[in-house]
Amino acid sequence: MKRVVTQSLLNCCLYFLAAYLISAIHANLQLFQDDPVSSTGLSLKLDVMSVLPVLVIAIILSIISYFLREDRSRSFATAEFSDSDEREALITGKATRAAYVAFMISLPVLMIAFLFEQPLLQLYPAFPFYAIALVLSIGTLTYMSAWIVHVRR
Repeated sequence: MKRVVTQSLLNCCLYFLAAYLISAIHANLQLFQDDPVSSTGLSLKLDVMSVLPVLVIAIILSIISYFLREDRSRSFATAEFSDSDEREALITGKATRAAYVAFMISLPVLMIAFLFEQPLLQLYPAFPFYAIALVLSIGTLTYMSAWIVHVRR
């Protein structure tokens, strides 16, 4: 259980770190500033001190995630989807179903929030990136919670 909780929380951290990094790139990216013919075309300026800690944390979290896996021979196998025995496979199936339902509920809510995209973008320019990270985190945390509930039964 500790493995699934740790992996799920690390994944949520990675979602928000990716949202931060992509929003930093988005804030500093300039495409065809005024005129696409005479302008520079693409300009990207990133502050190394804001990007470097995010990349270091993401690398550290990925290394921790790798060492949490039981079967390191599979390249992209995650620790959450543990199915070493029949009981774990059943628990994983139930938790996956719960995460799917959470996605089906949170995505329409996000679509409703995007109806108000222009005012939200004026207040929070990185809103779409964090909204997607939030939906991914809701699914991941639902999976983790359902996994814990079914293991304790």
